[in-house]
Amino acid sequence: DEQLTREFNQIKQYKALWSTAPFPPTFVTVDAVVVKSGHVLLVKRKFEPGKGLLALPGGFLRNKERIEDGMLRELREETGLRVSKPILRSCIKESKVFDYPERSLRGRTITHAYYIRLDDAGQLPEVKGSDDAARAFWLPLMDVAKREDEFFEDHSQIVHAFMNR
Repeated sequence: DEQLTREFNQIKQYKALWSTAPFPPTFVTVDAVVVKSGHVLLVKRKFEPGKGLLALPGGFLRNKERIEDGMLRELREETGLRVSKPILRSCIKESKVFDYPERSLRGRTITHAYYIRLDDAGQLPEVKGSDDAARAFWLPLMDVAKREDEFFEDHSQIVHAFMNR
């Protein structure tokens, strides 16, 4: 399959970039699990790895950025969600670290995921994919389990970790 070959080559190139580092790198990422009215906000990935797969809005933390700020930046960059930062911050219910050493083919990647529970009143906010996201959309939570094989890495398990409490 052409897509698998492209992805394999991209991951191989990615790892080669870090092959001369004195220690194996550890990457830090952030993800947002935004839920409203029985739906979760997702993106469709624009680039390899995982091009075309469903994912949580998120990405790599910048060097001079606090973790929560990075999550909010990535959320807005990838989805265009028009909810103010103060409201988003007030809707954060929980955060968890996902650090299984082999959770990403790119290498050791630790993600900090935030569960944001928006008020159920009103319609689902309009979203639009941009930056690393080809598309942004609201998926009914009941469809996450049905579509697990369409998710990037462990993103469906991250959603389940917050919903199954």
